[in-house]
Amino acid sequence: MSKLAERITDLPLKDDLDEAAGDALRVAGGDPMVAIKALILGQRSLQEAYAERISAGYVRRRLRS
Repeated sequence: MSKLAERITDLPLKDDLDEAAGDALRVAGGDPMVAIKALILGQRSLQEAYAERISAGYVRRRLRS
């Protein structure tokens, strides 16, 4: 994960999405494309980390109604 992606994904979680988006933009120096790319990289890194810890069988299992 890039340093910028780490800084953005390490921001505190907030219920106010406008405020959270503003924080991400500030960290990215005000460039929305940089903020979006960093968030995507951060999300990808988190998904890869979860994939290593969660078994594929557990993920595929679904509750039947």
